[in-house]
Amino acid sequence: MNTAAAHARLGIVTIGQAPRSDLHDDLASLLAPGIEIVERGALDALTLEEIEQRYPVGEQPQVLVSRMRDGRQVTIAEPDLEPLLDATIRAMADGDQVDAIVVLCTGELPDYRDLGVPVLSPKRLVRHGIQALFPEGRLLVMSPEARQMANTQARWEGAGFRVATLSASPYGDVADLERAAREAATLKVDGQSGDLLYLDCMGYTLAQRTRIAELSGQRTLTPRQLVFNAANLLLGQ
Repeated sequence: MNTAAAHARLGIVTIGQAPRSDLHDDLASLLAPGIEIVERGALDALTLEEIEQRYPVGEQPQVLVSRMRDGRQVTIAEPDLEPLLDATIRAMADGDQVDAIVVLCTGELPDYRDLGVPVLSPKRLVRHGIQALFPEGRLLVMSPEARQMANTQARWEGAGFRVATLSASPYGDVADLERAAREAATLKVDGQSGDLLYLDCMGYTLAQRTRIAELSGQRTLTPRQLVFNAANLLLGQ
């Protein structure tokens, strides 16, 4: 094993709260041995009730969905989250002695070139990966909430894909995920089957991905697969 990689520290910043216990089982198979994990959450200092009171989502169209440390789902508007997330990323880069940072968010992130620590953006990694595998392909995209579907469709169409969307939260009822998976089995893009079903949230687990693939019959991808493989490469594995 690479000696440097054996002592590597990977920072994980969630847009919800840390620790992300729903992530730990997957990291055991996705991350190379010897990589130490350090976690912070943008909402660590707040209760769910405080978040809902201070940052009401209302009719704001750009929302992000994540998880509180007790497993409850939290929804917050992207403009409200941005300063909290930025402060958390910078605090980790300054104080946690990490070699790289993964942000558990498939939304838009700054480059953070001023930090001196690589910050991996799931959105950019996934977009470039899917574009390389399926250029101008037919893409099915599952979002956690229905209100995200219009922005999701516009974003992926802007990346050159023909798109159909659906929704089911990784933090909600298993029956809802299974309903969406069965919907994906019949969902068409311009009258044809999709090339790939992409689960557009870092919250979807590998077990959920496997079940959705079984029920939908679709080639299915969660961002965890691409993002943590990239972290392995960056840290020397």
